[in-house]
Amino acid sequence: MKKKVFCIMAYSGAGKTEVVKELEKDGYSVLQSYTTRPQRHKNEWGHTFCKDEDYENFKSKDEIAAYSQIEGYHYFATKKQLLKSDIYVVDPVGIEDLKKRMKDIEFVVIYLKVDKETRMERMQKRGDDAIRILSRVNTDGLKFKKKRYDYQVINYDFGKAVKIIRSIIKVESKC
Repeated sequence: MKKKVFCIMAYSGAGKTEVVKELEKDGYSVLQSYTTRPQRHKNEWGHTFCKDEDYENFKSKDEIAAYSQIEGYHYFATKKQLLKSDIYVVDPVGIEDLKKRMKDIEFVVIYLKVDKETRMERMQKRGDDAIRILSRVNTDGLKFKKKRYDYQVINYDFGKAVKIIRSIIKVESKC
């Protein structure tokens, strides 16, 4: 049986980070992807912040398993990270990369759905300015046009969304 990694995919502001933080409490290993973008705030969770040189070093050694560029910044995960992880927050471009590069892992894609107005409110609450919010909404609109997923979970009721995802992981882990 192939190793499974559960990919959480959603537009910016849909609640991906909060959902996977909750799943991590259950003992799942959540991949902290690399990014060259600046931290939003001190102790920001979900990424390992690095420099462009670090990205180039991983790339030159063919260690990157998934890659995406958002607003000029590199976002990526390494093959080693994936082999140690159960859950990975990733966009559609990164998922395509994973499926091409990591044939020995099965990826189960869970899409968190939330309407644009709610996402924009959430981004504002986390401190994003209006220009950044509009930029992310536009960027996401392009990246997510051809999104493919195995499950869709509505995320207006956080507890309910997490419960559904836990159930999906439990069932899929038995297959």
